Amino acid sequence: MPENIKKGTFINLIAYTLSGLFLLFFNILAARGLGTEQFGIISVLWTSIMVVSRFLTTGIKDGSTRFISHQEAINDQKGMTKVFLTNLKFIVWVTVFFLLISLIFFKILTFNLFSGYFILYLFFLLSSTFYFLLFFLRGTLQGLRELKDNAISIIIEYSTLLIFLLILFYFIKTDIFLAGLCILLAPISSLFFIAFITSKHRKRFSQKSASLPDTKTLMLFVIPTSFINFSSGFIVLLGPILIKFLGDFALAGIFTASLIIFKGAKTALTALFISIFPHLSRQEALKNYQMLNRIIRNGLIFTSIVFITLIIVALTFGQTLLRFLFGNEFVLGKIHLFLMSLFTGFFLLSELFNRILLAKSMIKELIISWVIAFGCLIILLLFPLEPLIRVEISLLGAGISAFIGMSLFLFCKKKTDE
Repeated sequence: MPENIKKGTFINLIAYTLSGLFLLFFNILAARGLGTEQFGIISVLWTSIMVVSRFLTTGIKDGSTRFISHQEAINDQKGMTKVFLTNLKFIVWVTVFFLLISLIFFKILTFNLFSGYFILYLFFLLSSTFYFLLFFLRGTLQGLRELKDNAISIIIEYSTLLIFLLILFYFIKTDIFLAGLCILLAPISSLFFIAFITSKHRKRFSQKSASLPDTKTLMLFVIPTSFINFSSGFIVLLGPILIKFLGDFALAGIFTASLIIFKGAKTALTALFISIFPHLSRQEALKNYQMLNRIIRNGLIFTSIVFITLIIVALTFGQTLLRFLFGNEFVLGKIHLFLMSLFTGFFLLSELFNRILLAKSMIKELIISWVIAFGCLIILLLFPLEPLIRVEISLLGAGISAFIGMSLFLFCKKKTDE
């Protein structure tokens, strides 16, 4: 049964809170068991999988969410089927393209990202492919507003990640390959659950496909949205990879561990963003602008409160928390934690505005905002600073410029509508 925003946000908050805890414990066990260098390699593996899969498929995922919720709002079951089948074809094309490119750059990926471990390269290929399909199917569930099933699939994914790490590390040994295997098993377990519950949602689709929306319309949404989503929220994932190339695996591992203390905020807001997007799209389709503005206002208030909380944590007990969770070798100075809290907060605000502008189909405005943000990121990365500060300031500059750009575009749009 479809959930409303409050219920959907509550359900997803539980799911993402649990998944955040599972991921936190996974990182603690892996960091303490593997040490800074090998944990850095695992961090780069996880980051690479998330960056690739989200960059290549979040446009398809959000396209499924937006257009399925839109078509269902106007009672077009054939249109829903068209959206599902077309996006499924996109996933197949993306998978073939990804595997081809990965095979061509086999040596570069293996030695530069995975420290020469061939088995980790295989885990990267398989895990990314499974995540392509998983994100697409979750987008379909979100479009149907079946947020409970979506939440359960997330809990299963991250609980598998932790449970298998506990089992393998306890009964076999502490090993980088076993940690990589746990990452591979996580999306597989979630896909099994989604395959199991798919039948109960099938009746909401038509057995025949419509001619609209056409493939070109979906493609013009999917391609730019992939870039937009990679930029909004997911560009932060580049941190460990950038630090690895500017520094080393150990420094990347320390950065990843430090950033984890701010993941709780992203967890809470991801629950809101997942719930809010199909409802924003639905209210936009129904032209219910009063409800639309209320949703936006409440989302902005909640995100701002979380942002302020991040800064307080960074300046007060952040170092103590890191020392307790990971040990002294993973503790960074307050200036690093403060910068992390700032760029995390601005990216969370940008993610909220990303959902709003996507629901309004303001694709061009989002692309302009993020192209400027990427320009700031690249320019700031050229500054002759030590690796951690350079990456942190670059991410902060990108987050601020993106937020300002999207805010201005949304303000101008509102004035035009009035």
